[in-house]
Amino acid sequence: ESIVNLTNLWFLDLSQNKLTGSIPSAIGNLTNLQTLCLFYNQLTGPIPESIGNLSKLPSLSLLQNQLSGSIPDSIGKLLNLQALDLSANYLTGSIPESIGNLRNLKELNLYNNSLSGSIPKSIENLSTLHKLDLAFNQLTGEIPSAIGNLISLDSLFLGMNQLSGNIPPSI
Repeated sequence: ESIVNLTNLWFLDLSQNKLTGSIPSAIGNLTNLQTLCLFYNQLTGPIPESIGNLSKLPSLSLLQNQLSGSIPDSIGKLLNLQALDLSANYLTGSIPESIGNLRNLKELNLYNNSLSGSIPKSIENLSTLHKLDLAFNQLTGEIPSAIGNLISLDSLFLGMNQLSGNIPPSI
């Protein structure tokens, strides 16, 4: 918990360890962070809503932990993000519409969770997206035709969901 007192911290890499417990809810106090690496640990609990305060992050990877709960809506405040990887956790609920605010995003990896609901329409705002991986979730509904308008997209993974309907011609 006391790590959040290091308010001048701009680089924090604790990846590939065996760290347990939750991400401190006050992580958002580290507003100078430009690098946060917590992937490949055993972190549990929800992603704190305060994560949205880390507006200088170009990349956020919480890959391969045991995080649960929903993706906080505040994730849409991370306007400098170019890569977001929340894969291989136990995340539930829907993908927040606020994800469409991340207009600089090049990679969005949410595979291997338990996300449900439909793919948000706001995904059409991610015009710089190169990779979209939503595979191995419980997403339902149709594939938004707007995905076909993402002209920078070169990798699309939607397998192992419960999507229905036709493949949009735009794809």
